[in-house]
Amino acid sequence: MIDRLARAASATPPTPSGAPPTPAGALSDGRASASAQAAQDHLVRIATPVHRRAAAAAAPVSIYDALRASHEIQRALCRQIVRIPGSRPDKRVAVFKSLRLELAAHEAAEERFLYVPMLMHDTGLDPSRHALHEHHQMDEMVEDIQALAPEGEAWMTHVKALAHKVRHHLDEEEHKFFQASGKILSDTQKLTLGRRYLRDHARMLRVLAGKG
Repeated sequence: MIDRLARAASATPPTPSGAPPTPAGALSDGRASASAQAAQDHLVRIATPVHRRAAAAAAPVSIYDALRASHEIQRALCRQIVRIPGSRPDKRVAVFKSLRLELAAHEAAEERFLYVPMLMHDTGLDPSRHALHEHHQMDEMVEDIQALAPEGEAWMTHVKALAHKVRHHLDEEEHKFFQASGKILSDTQKLTLGRRYLRDHARMLRVLAGKG
């Protein structure tokens, strides 16, 4: 699951068996800035334990498996970022960039390949609209954080609020939205949407990483 996400997101050949996945958001031309490189290195450390647990998964990936893989990375990033002291602003920036890229790529692919199909059904309208609203709220929180000095207390206050919002959103999706959509989508759709999500998630990571 994570192995597929990471290999698809990378512009380089797949890593050897047992190696950590290529960092999400890596730049193919090798000219990443110091902060971008730190963010990439951080994602390796975050994704490696998840990758090892999922390495044996050879079956087709459903939309829910793909989403949960991204959710686990987001949770791990949120846990780490709130512990970084103001004396390490470079690390704050690097981990925040990792979180920002993963959130943005995940949101885009999820909206296209889970929310849109749900919006086609009457019973999916309200939960999809609620989830889309929360995505918008998180995007605004990310923008606010980018305008703050990373060594300041205000930065950490806003980051903690974002981490709380992310965890709330992921828990709600997994315990409510997945169940609602699971009653609407067929097994074939779940697998097809999973493949499409993975491809778009990888594409968006490359696009967003290129923008910095």
